Amino acid sequence: MTTLAVTKGLAIAASFLTGGASSAVSLVVVPTLLAAPHNIAVKQFKLLHSLKWATHPSSGFAAALLHGFVAYRYRQLGLGSWSRWATSAALMGALLPWALGAVEPVSRQLVVIAGTSENREGGTEVSVKTEALLRKWDVLNGVKGVVAVIAGAIGLWTVLDGN
Repeated sequence: MTTLAVTKGLAIAASFLTGGASSAVSLVVVPTLLAAPHNIAVKQFKLLHSLKWATHPSSGFAAALLHGFVAYRYRQLGLGSWSRWATSAALMGALLPWALGAVEPVSRQLVVIAGTSENREGGTEVSVKTEALLRKWDVLNGVKGVVAVIAGAIGLWTVLDGN
């Protein structure tokens, strides 16, 4: 098996893993947090936030680099499908700016709430704000999952298309 074939497989896998992880959080974890009492939900979100920053950027960055390498090699070889790989690389590369610019500000608001509600139940006002922020975060995080899966699907389509 050639290095390029292995790189393509790793790029596709990294994209799907990144997308799957984000989607799982949006589909499973956030609904659970929304059903929990406010003070527990924000504490659990704070833990989730720490874990996501330890894992997601590295897998997304690796996928972007791998897709980019394949695009570069395909371009060097004069293969027309290099643009598909470049598109996947761009999609994966866009996840970090999206996470920093759109998702992280909402995350920080939730982490601040977690820090101020350590031993309190929280009033209705705070709970409504927490719920709204969790729902907003869920949508923004869901976008990350969909984009990563699209990047992986483009790569898989390209491989299945014989490129």
